[in-house]
Amino acid sequence: MERSPELRDLILRFYAALADGDASFIDRHFSVAEDVRGIGTDPDELWRGPGVAEAWKEQVRAMGGRMPLVAGDVEAYVEGTVGWVTDGPTLQLEGGAVGVRLTAIFHQEQHEWKLVHVHGSVGVPNEPPGG
Repeated sequence: MERSPELRDLILRFYAALADGDASFIDRHFSVAEDVRGIGTDPDELWRGPGVAEAWKEQVRAMGGRMPLVAGDVEAYVEGTVGWVTDGPTLQLEGGAVGVRLTAIFHQEQHEWKLVHVHGSVGVPNEPPGG
């Protein structure tokens, strides 16, 4: 495996598209295969197949047409036709910023990188409050 500046750039462009509300970027860079998966920060957010791209577009619409993510320490790797990105971006909300953990897995489809899995989460401490 090797570092991938190409995938690092792609995820940064994904963040910019989300911040701008550019749904066409989602349409271009999410795979429509039935095996695609997405996991959001809400316990009920588990998406499958072509519905993953639609779910992301709905998330952007629900946030007023933009999802402003600021990159953290992006790491991107590739091995053959599979690549992955990890990051800790910050979601900029009106009430303040929220740290998010993100993993994205890409696959080359007809010489283009397509998202086949994306997982966002908000970290919680292992210890219960006051414990």
